[in-house]
Amino acid sequence: MTFPTTAPPTAPPAAGAPRGGHRPDIQGLRGVAVLLVVAFHLWTDRVSGGVDVFFVLSAFLLTGSFVRRIDRGQELDLPAYWTRTFARLIGPVAVMLLAVLAAVLAWFPPSRWEELLEHAWGSLFYVQNWVLAAQSVDYYAGNSAATTPLQHMWSLSLQGQVFLLWPLLLAGCAVAARWTGIRFRPVAVGVFGTVLLGSLVWSVAATATAPETAYFSSFTRLWEFAIGSLAALALTAVPGAGTTRGPRPSSRPLGILLGWTGLAVVVATPFLVEAGTRFPGTAALAPTLGAAAILLGGAPAPGSRVGAGMVLESRPLQWFGDRAYGIYLWHWPLLITYLLLTARDDVPVLPGLGILLASAALTRASSVLLNGWRALPVVRAGSGARLVATALLVAVPLTGAHSWSALRDPSADIDRTAANYPGAAVLRGDAGPVPDVPIIPTDTERENEWGDKGEPCAPEETPARIAELGECWVVEPPGSTGPEGTGPVRTLVVLGDSHAQQLLTPLHRIADARGWRIVSYLRMACRYGAESEQRNAECNTFNAAAREAALELDPDAVLTIGTLSLPEAPHEKVVDGYEEGVLPFLDAGVPVVAFRDNPRFPFDMFECVETYGPGRDRCNPPRSESLLPANPLEELAGRHEGLHTVDLTDRICTEQVCPGVVGNIMVYRDFDHITSTYGETLVPDVEVRLLRALGWDTGR
Repeated sequence: MTFPTTAPPTAPPAAGAPRGGHRPDIQGLRGVAVLLVVAFHLWTDRVSGGVDVFFVLSAFLLTGSFVRRIDRGQELDLPAYWTRTFARLIGPVAVMLLAVLAAVLAWFPPSRWEELLEHAWGSLFYVQNWVLAAQSVDYYAGNSAATTPLQHMWSLSLQGQVFLLWPLLLAGCAVAARWTGIRFRPVAVGVFGTVLLGSLVWSVAATATAPETAYFSSFTRLWEFAIGSLAALALTAVPGAGTTRGPRPSSRPLGILLGWTGLAVVVATPFLVEAGTRFPGTAALAPTLGAAAILLGGAPAPGSRVGAGMVLESRPLQWFGDRAYGIYLWHWPLLITYLLLTARDDVPVLPGLGILLASAALTRASSVLLNGWRALPVVRAGSGARLVATALLVAVPLTGAHSWSALRDPSADIDRTAANYPGAAVLRGDAGPVPDVPIIPTDTERENEWGDKGEPCAPEETPARIAELGECWVVEPPGSTGPEGTGPVRTLVVLGDSHAQQLLTPLHRIADARGWRIVSYLRMACRYGAESEQRNAECNTFNAAAREAALELDPDAVLTIGTLSLPEAPHEKVVDGYEEGVLPFLDAGVPVVAFRDNPRFPFDMFECVETYGPGRDRCNPPRSESLLPANPLEELAGRHEGLHTVDLTDRICTEQVCPGVVGNIMVYRDFDHITSTYGETLVPDVEVRLLRALGWDTGR
């Protein structure tokens, strides 16, 4: 991996090009970028473009370093370069990862440990961007406590991958130039120009079709680094730019114009790009080209009193530029931990400034720790030893944490008995002391927590319009079918959407015990009622077909959800067209049971419990902010003799709050659906209240 570059050296690279000399405007640009990143992470839901600026800067400096070596005919010792680079980068990352690991184990719910430890491994090995891409993480939902405190490591992982790839490309260009006799720069411009064009086209296409994956993908971002490399190569065409000889007088006005234009574009990007605009795509052209303009403009106009350097070289920006890497590393874990501990969705100004200052302080503290670490004999031997030792310093406790978290698997060695998981029995007063056991269902079980619908109806028993627009399900009592079957004691029809479906878990258990047959006509997001302008045409058509099919069955009762819960005030209303929708059944002498809907929250209750734990006020909203004080169906039922109501509110809410967890069981699987596991514990309540409402004999 040592590449000789025997091509004759060209003229010394311009000092304004990436070279050993210090360019304070670059350090100031770092300061601008990190302040944009932190400010927009703390106080907005917009993308700042600061990370894109860092991409351009990284490639600009890396390419410049290699160009100088190639111009001088020096060998490119890539293993030595990689060892030095990653030994320098991994130290601050290691300190941050150990701190995050401690915070995760101390404050984050155990249900999140497995995912967060996976992100720690991804960050340690610079593949966090691919971990997030595989999970299709929505970056725009990032600044919340439900986010991983290591999400920001995606950009540093991507830069680490470029630090591996770019030297290979540059060395390959040098070898190709030597073999073909073509000068190095045209070859390099061709290679990085091809990378820019190919990656940009891919980025635009991928951002439009799979934005969550595209945001983190290396392939959709390489063009941003290519811009930095092309800027570094272009500067060598400006003789004397930034050197003691000074630039050509004719180039200074252009440099000043480029500098100010670039700075204006970089700063304006997050304010002008609308919130929710998908990155990278074409939107990332603004901050990347703006950064390139600053780099190109600063070379022909160094030290200009009227150039952008007068801002970029200011002491505050230089101070933040010197600490940009550390501030970037620390600000995101501090932000996510703050949101977790305070259970907030936003960051006030003063706490936000505190996070910024704490990031700077931790940057300094990390530096002190690392200086002591480097002084140890085991890591003082060289970059390679330091790299391995530092990686092990993180890998060992991460491995231990993984082993410990596996031992605390919520499903391990815990009997899922009524004593351990009483659920609604707690609110009935039938449960003893609730033991301290892991909450169920777990996240991996959540997808299976819909209602137990039974079996699909036979095709010949499914009306055509039902099969076309929705679903038909049936629960047959044991022994009721076949030549010797006695037939069901009663037949009930359930009409509605997913909220009617969640009732099927307790209804299924009751039907099995009592010999009932239950037929369900369901269409998701289509609450049963008469035709209404509030529903789409397909829903209205399905409801009409379901009503006709139910009447043909001549059931003993029809069960529906009569109210619709709302995430905001007034929190609840009677379903549109509900009274008109049940009148055909009442006129036919078929009783109707209208169940009251459960609360619907403006946030995912399952994720709330996983993020904050079941005891936080956020996951126990007031009952007065979840439903109306009285069941609005009571007045309607008073006008119709055959219309009955069942209200289970007191089995999912207390007098004061509607909790996310009752009796060690998650009540909700998302914003508004009762888990099937909790529904199992509602069987006694549904049975007693349903029989009472219908006036049926409670005997078997």
